Amino acid sequence: MTDAAAVKREQIAAAALGVFGRYGYRRASMELIAQAARVSRPAIYQYFTGKEDVFRAVGHQLVHGAIVAAEAARHSGRPIADRIYEVLAIKIDLFAGTVEARFRAEMLAEAEVIAQDIMAAFESGYLTVIEATLNDAREELDLLDVALSSRDAAAILVDALTGIAGAKAEPAALRARLRQLAELTVRGLTSKPLQAL
Repeated sequence: MTDAAAVKREQIAAAALGVFGRYGYRRASMELIAQAARVSRPAIYQYFTGKEDVFRAVGHQLVHGAIVAAEAARHSGRPIADRIYEVLAIKIDLFAGTVEARFRAEMLAEAEVIAQDIMAAFESGYLTVIEATLNDAREELDLLDVALSSRDAAAILVDALTGIAGAKAEPAALRARLRQLAELTVRGLTSKPLQAL
């Protein structure tokens, strides 16, 4: 694939994200995707085999962007509660920020079927970033590996985040819950007085 073709494919996938987010997977059509991308419907087939292929490309773009953003949040140099919050907020923004609440469950279900490999790679990579964020703060989180391992703590955070992300609430409410989760995590993994953090 030429560089120009790769760029066009990315542009179509970026436009398709808005269509899937607004209509869900089932109601999104290649015609709607073509309109959003400002190309003809036949032109899309020069870059994709069909709607499922477009959906996978959208998923790949989202996953790659989310992991890059999570790594940037991890290295922000901010206090640990803020870093945990920012890393976790990436997933909230990924789903709640791009997909209407009424279509979130459908989109996740479709992703588990159509893009299972992409979702598994994201979950694995994202868990690794969360674990690394916790490990980076071992001095502050002095109970890490005493109370539970960093991998287990990261897995618990991912599970809690999955519940928060799946709630039918506005992104601001989801972020508020996430902030509380980050603060509880830091409080639970440190023996130091809160003022010291």
